[in-house]
Amino acid sequence: MRVTNPATNPELLDAMATAFTEHGYDMKWLIREICRSTTYQLSAVPNDFNAQDRQSYSRFFARRLSAEIALDAIDVLTGSPTSFAGVLPGTRAVELPDPNFDNYFLTVFGRPNADSACECERGSEANLAQSLHLINSADILSKLSGSRATSLADDAATSTADKIDQLYMVAVSRHPTPDETAEIEAYLAERADRAKEAWEDVVWSLLNTKEFLFNH
Repeated sequence: MRVTNPATNPELLDAMATAFTEHGYDMKWLIREICRSTTYQLSAVPNDFNAQDRQSYSRFFARRLSAEIALDAIDVLTGSPTSFAGVLPGTRAVELPDPNFDNYFLTVFGRPNADSACECERGSEANLAQSLHLINSADILSKLSGSRATSLADDAATSTADKIDQLYMVAVSRHPTPDETAEIEAYLAERADRAKEAWEDVVWSLLNTKEFLFNH
């Protein structure tokens, strides 16, 4: 908050600041109020009236997950947590105490070096290096063989449709459409003799979707 970064709605900022004070500086209350607002919950899908809007908050603009959150999300989806030297096992990327942890994923996805206090240090744009890393890097490909694909391939008691549904809920927090389920079922049926590898392919395909990689 600085003079060179003025509020786009000063009256709203003042009202929120006053309410925040009245609620005892309760951060949970503040976050809850923001998340429950109509503006926050607007769709990222434009319509005929707001497609060109860039300043009035008439729709949400999709943005890529930050480096730490993206890595943690991939770890959860694949069931293959990342290990960081010098911290306890199970430490997530968002829990790292400083940026001095050598990890190519975090670097290529724009983790700041913390050389200054400016948030502008963090890179949020998508680039070719990120896409290549997600598509065919040894690190990502090794994660695909984690517990997620193994458990899906070994679970004989659950129907394929239910397993696809579970996977979509983990990956993108929604149920798959009938067409998505049918397409994945057909793919898995063609590779029934290589079930684990087939499930790895499905996880890989979800991992590389914009729906997974972007807040929308």
